[in-house]
Order: sequence, then structure tokens, then C-alpha cells
Amino acid sequence: MNREQFARAIRTACAYLDEPYVVVFGSQSILGSYDDSMLPVEASMSREVDISPGSAFTAGIDLDDKLSVLDVFVGEDSPFHDLHGVYVEGIHKDTVVLPRGWENRLVHFTAEDGPGAEYGRTGLCLDPVDLCAAKTIAGRTKDHEFVSALIRDGIVGAVDILDRIAAVGIQWPAVYTDDRDLALTRATNWLESFLPDRAPAAEAGQSVAEPSAENYRAVLDGLSAAATAHPRSIREMLGRSSRATPRADDNGASSCGVDREHGPEPDR
Repeated sequence: MNREQFARAIRTACAYLDEPYVVVFGSQSILGSYDDSMLPVEASMSREVDISPGSAFTAGIDLDDKLSVLDVFVGEDSPFHDLHGVYVEGIHKDTVVLPRGWENRLVHFTAEDGPGAEYGRTGLCLDPVDLCAAKTIAGRTKDHEFVSALIRDGIVGAVDILDRIAAVGIQWPAVYTDDRDLALTRATNWLESFLPDRAPAAEAGQSVAEPSAENYRAVLDGLSAAATAHPRSIREMLGRSSRATPRADDNGASSCGVDREHGPEPDR
């Protein structure tokens, strides 16, 4: 998918929903931050744009009818899909797994309605680091290929993703039934595989020296001191996050431009 197709999907979805903006999830939300010419081929292979109506975050409406509109008019195998080669998948906002506070970091992507139009249609797209955190936790082969390509090309850093997860934690929807700790551990381990080795490996034919009893005692003393200094558990410390109040002001956006502003505040 290229950015022109991405913009067309947003414009058409907004038109059928009769709404000025939509929220874009999934891999192609990366096009809100980068032109396809700047991305590795693995990042723009999908033909699907995952979209949730903006009104779902402000009015708390029943989404079923809105999602049905998307599926019928711009969904897979719709006339829009046949004509343009891309399609929209309606997404319920309560099914997404993302770092906490993601709604405060949305990227505004504005697609003009055409010559003479007073306003454009806006796609509020995931911040690239939030997107990669979500893809890493999902952990499917296609998710790993997507994130590893962005890391390889220097678009997003593995350290940035790890830091985001550690700093704010993960917002788990009620419908998520898998083992959350296991999913988080797998994601963290996979991301850490991109980091430089912290200790040099032994040369061929050599063995790594076993830690001495004195070394073990030093480690235990250090852990004891850390526990005394920080009585709060590590899990609690990592789970702390501060939420800013998001804004939906997208004034000043240019055609297919990107402004990093706050998005709409979803229901809590």
C-alpha cells in the first residue's frame, strides 16, 4: 500500500461514516508517520487499513452499525476494494492491545477531500513505537517481520520499544484471554535479541569461568540493598504511567501532512 491509497481509504471511510476523522490501527498506521518511499517493503505489504470510527471515542456509541457500514462499502471484496486494491477492516476500539496512553500520542494524517474542499479528512494513526509494541506482543510471524524490518532500517529502535513498554505498561482489553505475562515475556525476549550482547561470548575452545562464591555474595548483597531502597515491586514500578488529557485539535494540518498532536479521549 502506498500513501495515496492510504489517504483514499481514510477519505472514503470518513465519507461513508459521515465523520471528520477515524482512528487507524494496524501495520498501515505507519503511513501516518512515513511516506511509503521511506519504508522497507515489509512495512507496506498489507492491503488492509484497520479503522475505528472517531465517534466511538467521543460519543460512546454502539459501533455495530458503523462497522457494518465500513465492511459493506469499503471492506474486503467491496467495490472499493476491487477498484483501488486496498480495503478497510472495521476495528472495535475495545479489542486493541497497546501501551497505556497511546491515545495521547496519536499522529494526525490529513487527506484533503479534493480541490476547493475547506477541510480534509483526518486519520489519527498510532505512534510508530506504540504500533511496534502492539505488533511485538501479538507475536505472529508477519508481526515479527514487520517490526524487524523497521528496526533493521533504523525507523524504530528495539530499545525505544522496550523503554515504552517498561515506562507505561500495557493496556490489556477485557477480551484478551491469553496469558498476559507470557505474551509480555516473549515480546521482551524477542526485542532483547536485537540488542548488543551484554557479555562477550567465550572464544572457541575456551570455557566461560564459573562465578565465584564471592561474586554470588556480591550479587545477593546488591539485590538486598536494592530491595531496601525500593520497597515497591519491580512490576508495580514498571506499571506506573501518567495519562495526559488528549486533544483533538488538528488545525494547521497540510495535505497529507503529519502533525504530532493529541488525539480524542476514549471512554474510560
